[in-house]
Amino acid sequence: MIDYESHVDKTESRIDELVQIAMQIGAGIIDVVVISTSDISIEDDLANMCREPICAFYGLSANCPPYVSSPSEFQNVLEIYKYALAIKIDVPTGWLNTDDRLVVMKLLHEIVADIERAAIELDYTNSKAFAAGSCKEIFCNKHSRCRLLTDNGECRHPKYARPAIEAYGVNVHDLNTTTGWFKDQNSKEATVDKASIGAIYGLVLIE
Repeated sequence: MIDYESHVDKTESRIDELVQIAMQIGAGIIDVVVISTSDISIEDDLANMCREPICAFYGLSANCPPYVSSPSEFQNVLEIYKYALAIKIDVPTGWLNTDDRLVVMKLLHEIVADIERAAIELDYTNSKAFAAGSCKEIFCNKHSRCRLLTDNGECRHPKYARPAIEAYGVNVHDLNTTTGWFKDQNSKEATVDKASIGAIYGLVLIE
């Protein structure tokens, strides 16, 4: 007979451990919140922003549209999972329109991928990580082709390249509300120029 209370306690303990590992991996630059996957909002219109107007990297990576799941298919994927780790890195908004964003996005991809591996080691064997930005732009901008699409070869950066979170229509505004990040931001000192701070986001799905 299964001791359900003990099972729940063990699950919560492992998740707490994963959060602590995630914070160590993030080296103090990330915020991490455990949320229910049922609280992740998916919208077709947001995913369509990759297509209209067409993103410069549309169709150039196996981790971007049209090669990733549709929003409805991703919603079905979310139903398989119970929890997600929401990951946020605050950045100056001015960076988001410069090449500086690529440095931060690369770091985000590396962090969520490392968290994914840590989750797998804790027996969340089907964990999957997602991060902001096209891996083609971040990791392979000096290459004309994505090997997975054109050469039937292996990804040049399988350890860290992850699917783009925006490709699935994840509503990060709602994510900020669910995690309490908006509340945290509003509680900061009035001297902070909030308009000068933006953020990039990642998700790690765990069962």
